[in-house]
Amino acid sequence: MLRSILEAREVFKSYRRVRALNGLNLRISGGVVGLIGPNGAGKTTAIKIFLGLLRANRGSVKVFGLDPWRNGFEVRRRVGVLHERPVYPGDITGRLFLKYIASFYGVKDVDARVREVLKLVGLEFVAHRPIKEYSAGMVQRLGFAKAIIGNPELVILDEPTANLDPAGRAEILDLIAMLSKDEGVSFLISTHILSELERVCKKVFIIYRGRIIAEGSLKDMVERYRLTEYTVELTEPSKLAEKLEELEHVKVLDVDEARGRLYLSVADPDSFRKTLFKLALELDLKIISFKPRYGILEQVYRRVLSD
Repeated sequence: MLRSILEAREVFKSYRRVRALNGLNLRISGGVVGLIGPNGAGKTTAIKIFLGLLRANRGSVKVFGLDPWRNGFEVRRRVGVLHERPVYPGDITGRLFLKYIASFYGVKDVDARVREVLKLVGLEFVAHRPIKEYSAGMVQRLGFAKAIIGNPELVILDEPTANLDPAGRAEILDLIAMLSKDEGVSFLISTHILSELERVCKKVFIIYRGRIIAEGSLKDMVERYRLTEYTVELTEPSKLAEKLEELEHVKVLDVDEARGRLYLSVADPDSFRKTLFKLALELDLKIISFKPRYGILEQVYRRVLSD
């Protein structure tokens, strides 16, 4: 069995009458792991407990074999973190801020490490400017730099691509993949942008009402929760929709004539694909594409929450 980096067993946490965690169980042994769930599901509370910033009412949490509440300083020296909506001192420069953080982590060559990280996150040309002059996207990049500057073994990211444009999101995701593959850094990522997790995640945990209700690799999840909603792009979608509505195993959800699309719920995608192209040939229609309506992970997520 692989060494556990982070393990939570039967963790409960309440705020007065509100129960935030309700018997949370999860185990992370490495790689890039996603923690997803609706607002109020307990993600942020769990992260704070993993970092030793909150104490669980009941249950056991170990990070590198240490209790984060009792050994918080040691745990936080080995874990990088980017909190949701980070706020940093505005009057100092990005470079000076990272130097301070690097010194906290005991980095030996602070200047070299700061230069390296600034280049990695694309902030080397604005590092001399006060943080208060940074755009929201720059602040997000700075937060990621802060999270990785101490060469952590585990990085916890809460909405890591918030405020970034598409190119910026892609850069951060590529950086996560590189750090995991080349340097062995493990990541726990909490985000609502599920399509991004598909690109980098080894394993996903779905949390709902304070407990994990599904977990596994993306491949395992797809096999367990079959995808059912698809988009067909074609000429004259309403013409095909009339025929499809006669089939028992197909439900037409929507027809978008302007965009040339049909949105369907399909019981057996493989069988339906054969039927689809047969009907299109009979009706002299051109099929442009047949693909899942949502991202794979988003469809799995919808299926899990609906069960």
